[in-house]
Amino acid sequence: MNRSSDFKIKKPSIIQALLSGFNTIANKPGLLIIPVLLDLFLWFGPAWRVDRVFAPLMQRISNLSTSGSVEIATFLENYQSILRDILANLNLAIFLRTLPIGVPSLIASKPSFINPLGQPFTFSLQNSLQFIALWLLFLLTGFFLVSLYLQKISQQVIEPLESTFKTFINSLLQIVLIPILLLIVLMILSFPLIIFISLVTLISPAISQFFLILAIFFVFWALMPLIFTPHAIFLYKQNLMSAMITSIKVVRISMNKTAWFILAGLLIVEGLNYLWRSPNVDNWFLMVGIFGHAFIVSAVIAASFHYFLDATKFSQAVINQSIKAGQNNLEK
Repeated sequence: MNRSSDFKIKKPSIIQALLSGFNTIANKPGLLIIPVLLDLFLWFGPAWRVDRVFAPLMQRISNLSTSGSVEIATFLENYQSILRDILANLNLAIFLRTLPIGVPSLIASKPSFINPLGQPFTFSLQNSLQFIALWLLFLLTGFFLVSLYLQKISQQVIEPLESTFKTFINSLLQIVLIPILLLIVLMILSFPLIIFISLVTLISPAISQFFLILAIFFVFWALMPLIFTPHAIFLYKQNLMSAMITSIKVVRISMNKTAWFILAGLLIVEGLNYLWRSPNVDNWFLMVGIFGHAFIVSAVIAASFHYFLDATKFSQAVINQSIKAGQNNLEK
């Protein structure tokens, strides 16, 4: 009896969600404006170097490497070399592509300070005050852009409950709070794991690497139920905590389908990224990659909104069925 009832509940369709997502972007190509403009800005716009700001830190590391043992010196020299390469190629403007939620960007993953026209106009930051001020400016601008971007997509997926400047600012605030809350959760989850792995390292470094991989997998698995938090914020105008609860409930009930949907989306995006990233950063053909990347990623994001709606209906139907079954059992 329960088995036949289960078939009456329409499960979310991965294929249908993906088709709906691609149709949404194809019918509204204006949704690509924000990711395309962001990539063009990062490619041809001015750049901000940060290596001079961190020069004192590099000098301290260099001093430590000369005053310690051979093993520590070797480790610090390798660390210094990696850090120097990162800082030498870091354009502070890439923080416009905020994490973990941000406007899709192809150029953010490419080398900075070069384009088909040569080198962009570059500012070299001199002190930490300039660095912090611009870093915060880019972060806030990035969160504003991604909030506007997700709002526009959500409005094409479902008729908005209300669309005012006040509701947009509220959604923007919830998006800004997401990385702060995730950082707190990561610290809580990571602290006991770091202690455990450190103890295992004292026994066997090889075994500790295995446990480190397991720990990373565990953290991602623990955070996966929160994946639809932004969707609930923009579709249902919920605050952060309510959106997190909604996402956890939906993912928990539709875990099997949701895992396959996430895998399908990642395969589509990352598989095609090999094509979009193939031209060098000084090649005009990268322009094709920018538009292709913006379309594919936007389509998958739109598909996730469609999927979330269907998964929410499915979850609610399962909950209602369980409540009804419980009431019937009580009556008997």
